[in-house]
Amino acid sequence: MAKIEIPYYLTPKLGVEMCNGRHLVSVELRDGRLITNLVVKDGRFITGRLDDPDGEGTLLFTSLDICDIQRHAFVYGRTLST
Repeated sequence: MAKIEIPYYLTPKLGVEMCNGRHLVSVELRDGRLITNLVVKDGRFITGRLDDPDGEGTLLFTSLDICDIQRHAFVYGRTLST
């Protein structure tokens, strides 16, 4: 499982309500790539992609690669992880 910590200076962009549960975000990397449908657990760690089992999988970037983050408008729920 990947456990990539979101840089502290980007966490305010996620909002207070991201402290608990699982949420989806998109991440822009320093090399210009945009990676969508990433699962954030506990408002602090990216653990994988939406299509990974239980939102936990391998990711090919690190915390230092992240230059921007944007939360999705909907919450990652049990119905999406069947």
